[in-house]
Amino acid sequence: MSRADILLRDKNVLAGLIFLLIAGIFAYASCRLPLGTTLRMGPGYFPLLLSALLGVFGVLIVVNGVRTASAESGAAGFAWTRAVLVCGAALFFALCLDGLGLPLTVVGTVFIAAAASRRFSVLGGLLLALAVAVISWVLFAELLNLNFQLLGSWFG
Repeated sequence: MSRADILLRDKNVLAGLIFLLIAGIFAYASCRLPLGTTLRMGPGYFPLLLSALLGVFGVLIVVNGVRTASAESGAAGFAWTRAVLVCGAALFFALCLDGLGLPLTVVGTVFIAAAASRRFSVLGGLLLALAVAVISWVLFAELLNLNFQLLGSWFG
């Protein structure tokens, strides 16, 4: 196995590259917002600062991975099903919050994300989803008085 193959399979190198990719995407998006100054920060200032910090960590992790990479430190196969379930849960939340309302959307989101676990059971997933939905409703709608609908627009 060549040195390039070892580096491209190293967990630290891969994690650092993912951090750099995420930092680059968020830095680009934050630069499209007004940055302001250090004393009068605009909406893009803090996300840009966090992106820079994530980028620094990404570089440090890549450098460490390059220094310590070996054939034994390679990443195992990627769990595509789990990744799709977690990303799908976030997408479900974004697409259904207005239509279903907060409690039902949280139930669906938590259940979908819980299905990514190796120890997932339908009953456990439902109990967790219901508990998180109740806590979310009490916290956000009742205690913080945020304007969330109990039932969304899809219910009339």
